[in-house]
Formats: sequence, structure tokens, C-alpha cells
Amino acid sequence: MIRKHDYFKLGLFVIIGTCMLAAVVIVLGAGRYFTTSYTIETYFDESINGLEIGSPVKLRGVKIGRVANIDFVGNHYNNIHENGRRYVYVTCDINQDLFKEFGKDNFKEEIAKEVKRGLRVLPTTLGLTGQLFLNLVYADPDNGKTLKVDWTPEYAYIPSEPSTMSRIEKAITTISKTIGSIKQKDIEGIIKDVKSIVGGIDNFMKTEGGQKAGNRILGILEETKKALARTNDLLADPAAESLIPETAGAIAGINRIVNESGDDIIGAAKEARGAIASFKKAADVLAKNLGDPRMDKAMSDLAPTLENITRASHDMSAAIAKVHALANRLNAVVASEESNIHSILEDTREVMQNIKELSGDAKRYPSGVFFGKPPSQAKPESN
Repeated sequence: MIRKHDYFKLGLFVIIGTCMLAAVVIVLGAGRYFTTSYTIETYFDESINGLEIGSPVKLRGVKIGRVANIDFVGNHYNNIHENGRRYVYVTCDINQDLFKEFGKDNFKEEIAKEVKRGLRVLPTTLGLTGQLFLNLVYADPDNGKTLKVDWTPEYAYIPSEPSTMSRIEKAITTISKTIGSIKQKDIEGIIKDVKSIVGGIDNFMKTEGGQKAGNRILGILEETKKALARTNDLLADPAAESLIPETAGAIAGINRIVNESGDDIIGAAKEARGAIASFKKAADVLAKNLGDPRMDKAMSDLAPTLENITRASHDMSAAIAKVHALANRLNAVVASEESNIHSILEDTREVMQNIKELSGDAKRYPSGVFFGKPPSQAKPESN
């Protein structure tokens, strides 16, 4: 028999369990409202079937956020071009904790810098389910074409890249259009021309000239085979392994020298151009002077002058030879009389010393030089 307080316990258990389940749902489903995040937006000019609100946003495979809103651009911005109204508008919430270095106030400017480096949003298929997620990748900023945007985005804007499936569909469509543009008559004409060419080649190969040409081609192929075998032997040599890096290093060095000396080369080219112009001008002046009649007369007078100069140079050589002989004779005389000259110099030095002493005495006692010894000194008388 069930008692009344058992109903109370059962009801209390149901109420507590329901409250706990609601709390878990709130924590798991609405926990993102208690976290701070950055917002980015992007636009797509293609079908994004499979992309839903809550789909992950990844940067090189690392989950950094989720898709927050999917709409059309025309519902958010006014006065935009007609094609822009058809763009799909997608906003994403990015986890702020993964980009602390950007800062909340500078996030938009930092994203703009990354966009210049090639940051793009690429829709990517998640496995075989057909679901999409947004993958942030870095592409070549110079090769890719981005969508035309003539309005100011509200949030940090990252351009999108066409998805892989979109590129494949576009390529298939292009091939289909190309094949569809070829008419049946064109195909028949091409086949007929091919058959005619093949028939002409076959007939030519049956002739004597064709056989010679075939033999020549076979010879060329045999020589090519030998050359390839020789090339393989050379490449198999261990020295060839270091040849390619050394060649690459040499080419890099030449490129570096050319890059570093570019201004000098340009300056040298300018100077060479100026030198050539000056040389041409001098050549013109020289040609003009040589064509002058007075130059012919001067050249006719130059021959006797050169002859006189030649004779004078011969006379000068003879005179120099005589001077050289005289110098040799003087050297011989000086060498033979060196001792006598030395004694004469010594005597001359003594004579000069005596003259110096005599002149000193003449200054002190002039009368003594002519009259003899100087007078004796008078002594004072003693008292």
C-alpha cells in the first residue's frame, strides 16, 4: 500500500530532476552567451548548401569559432549594386581567447592586415555528409579575385574563396559549353582531315624517300638513346651531386652581384654612352681637320722636320757618347790623383787655420803684426 508521503517524495524527485536537466541544457546550449567573442563577416556568390548556423569555423584545421548568422546582403546593406544583393551574407563568432594579441579595439585593423597577406574564407566539405564548414586559409593575394564590395562592412571583413565543388562545377560547365559549341560538321571535317593526313603519311612511308626518312629517324632515335644513356652515366657520377648545388650557388651569387651592382652598371652604361658620344665628336673633328687643305701642307712640311729631328737625335747621341767618355776620363784622373788631392786638401785646411789665427791676432794686437811682440804690461809703483 502506497502512503501519502511516498507521493511527495516521488514528486519532489521529478521536480528536482527536471530542474537539473533544464540547467544542463542551459549550460550546454546557452553557455556561449556568457563568453566574449569577435565578429567577422564574409560574402559568397555561390550556393552554400550544407552550411548552417552553428557550423564550425576553423583556421588551418583549428576550430576558432562558429557560424552565427546566414542571410542575404540586401537585407543588411542599402544602396548596393544588383549583383551584391544576391550575395549570401554570413557572420561568425570568433573565440576571443585565441586572439588575445589582437585586442578588442584593434581586431578589425589586424584582420585587414591579414587580408592583405592573403587571408580568405573557403567553404569546405566535412567528410562525406555534405555538411560545410568555413576554413580560413592563406591564398596568393595577387592571383585570386575577390567579390566586388562597394559598401562599408559593419564587422571585420574577410573575402571568400570559391569552394572546391564550385570550381569543379565551373570547369565542367566550361568544358560542356566548349564541346557543345563544336558542330557535327566540324567534327566530321576534322576526322576527314586526320584521315587524309594519315593516308598521306602512309603513302609517303611506302616510297623510297619515306623508307630513307624512316631509317634516318631510327638512326636519330638510336643516337638519342645513346645520348640519354651517356647523360644517365654522367648524372650517376657522385661528382654530379655536388655540381647542381654549386651551380645553383654560383647562379645565386651572380644574381646577388647583379642586383647589388645594378645602380653601378646603369651608371657605367651612362658614362660609356657619354664617352662614346665624346669619341664620336672627337672623330668628327679629326675627320674635319684631316680634310682641311692646310693639313695636307702641314703633313708635307712635317716630313723634313721629322728628318731634321732624326739627324739631331743622332748628333745628340754622339754628343752624349762624348760626354760619357769625358766623364769616364775624369773619373779615372780623380781616382789616380785621389791621394794627392787628399793631401792638398789637408794643406789647404792648415793654411786656412793659420790665416784664421793670424786674423785673430791682427784683431787683438794690430801693431804686433807689423812691429813685433806687443809691449810689456806696466806694473804700478809701490810706495
